[in-house]
Amino acid sequence: MAGLVAGSRADLKERGLDDAFASVGLSHLIAVSGAHLAVMAGGVETLLGLVGVGLRVRVLSVLASSAVYVVFCACPSSAVRAWVMLLASRCGRSLGRRSHSPSGVAVACLAMCALDPYCSCDLGFRLSVSSVIALALFGSYADALLARISLVSFLRKDGIKVPYRLRRRGRALLRSLRSAIAVSLVCQLATAGTCAMTFGRLSLVSTLANVLIGPLFTPLVSLGLAGAAISWLPFLGSLVLSLDATLCEIVICFVRGLGKLPLACIPVCLPAWAEYVPLLVMAVVLVVWPRPSRRALLGTISAATVVAGAYVLLSCVLVGPSVTILDVGQGDAILIRQGPHAILVDCGLEGSLSSALARNHVYHLDAVVITHLHEDHYGGLDDLVGLIGVDAVYVGEGASGNLPDELEGSVRDLTGAAPGEIADGDVLRLGSYSMGCVWPHGPTDGSENEDSLCFVLSYDGDGCSLEMLLTGDAEQEQLEEYQNDVGDIDVLKVGHHGSRVSISLDQAQTLRPEFAVASAGEGNSYGHPTSECIETLESAGAMFLCTIEHGDVRVEPSPDNAPPRVVCQR
Repeated sequence: MAGLVAGSRADLKERGLDDAFASVGLSHLIAVSGAHLAVMAGGVETLLGLVGVGLRVRVLSVLASSAVYVVFCACPSSAVRAWVMLLASRCGRSLGRRSHSPSGVAVACLAMCALDPYCSCDLGFRLSVSSVIALALFGSYADALLARISLVSFLRKDGIKVPYRLRRRGRALLRSLRSAIAVSLVCQLATAGTCAMTFGRLSLVSTLANVLIGPLFTPLVSLGLAGAAISWLPFLGSLVLSLDATLCEIVICFVRGLGKLPLACIPVCLPAWAEYVPLLVMAVVLVVWPRPSRRALLGTISAATVVAGAYVLLSCVLVGPSVTILDVGQGDAILIRQGPHAILVDCGLEGSLSSALARNHVYHLDAVVITHLHEDHYGGLDDLVGLIGVDAVYVGEGASGNLPDELEGSVRDLTGAAPGEIADGDVLRLGSYSMGCVWPHGPTDGSENEDSLCFVLSYDGDGCSLEMLLTGDAEQEQLEEYQNDVGDIDVLKVGHHGSRVSISLDQAQTLRPEFAVASAGEGNSYGHPTSECIETLESAGAMFLCTIEHGDVRVEPSPDNAPPRVVCQR
């Protein structure tokens, strides 16, 4: 209740609900904004209207009570913006001016920018203004389009009679549902570019979530405010708050259920100019196609569905086998894929992973393996919460009892369970891939570079093969212990970002990799990859690549006795 009624994000974050609401496109419900003030103002105005209070008194009462509500919520910027917009709208009404949303937005924006010129750079300000303007310009158009393809319109068009009683009872419900869908679609489209560019994610169930949860929002906020006002009453206050708590739990169940749907929220990586594309497209459609026929609308929707389905099929399902060393800055993240299945070895630093997975069209992970407990190898795991489904998380033998609190919380949020452990000799399988653990030889706490899990990754299928060594942050001292179990390889993932002592010349000549790939961040203070490491590997006949220069490096299995195919992002 504190989060949904009063916008207290701390309480939501404590229960892990902020990411859940964001993943289904309902972040606006946990930021006190125009929707909250509309409920508040509507309730007050209705009560005053029933007792015959005049228009101007009603306006002043609404403004005063909503201002108290904003203070009650600790004056968040979103609530202050909404109150200024409400002030402009109600003052216009009290002066006898007709309601005109674009004018109200303009007056409110001018007032807020006059008081604080920097508010125009605030993300919440941009999202609020974009939503209101889009609703004013395109809301009626979207509602009209939906009316053309509604069920009742379809039946009437085709000469199928709908019983009068059914039509009468269903008309209001259908109109309300259609309006909710239109509002949600317009707002989501108007803000999709900004949200995707800022947060690197896009909710595909946001419209469904708004339609399902929208009807519960008004009673939830109304009961919450009423309960707060009369909480001092012995029985009635507790009863109202209990009813509101029940509504909150229903909303949370809906949110968590929707968040578990396949592709409920996907990572995206967009250029800066993409922020303005949705609004531009909506404007062009409105001008070029003002009154489309039902047949044209249905044809367009069908074509768009086919294109979207083909895209998902080609980019997520019919994917050939590959191993990609992701460019995540000064960290490690290695993606192993075959078809719709994928394993991620390490997660890079926080804030670097979601865009890397987005550009590789990864929306689900069968497993995540954390080689050791350094932040540049596990920090990005929290980026996956509420964004990408993860079936299991693994750490080295003995390391599960030494997890940092934030890592342990992320693992439980993703999988609902503690991480599994991988020991020397264990093998993970993914399609035709097998990933055998060759180091460390015994339990560790996972806190040092030498504790890194090391794997021999083998592919054997469809007449193609690949042998690759993944070394985490382990260096030549650890490599000396297990190199005889490895043998000749095709590709080496260079240990410890290409440090000076990551590999010796004798070891490189024993492994004989054709390609060696290091993951490092541009301008890092460690000087990774070092010139000594590069010279050592090139002297052994390996082609050296680094994510600094080449971005993502994808390695694909090749026919037997042929070198692997290597594709670089740049």
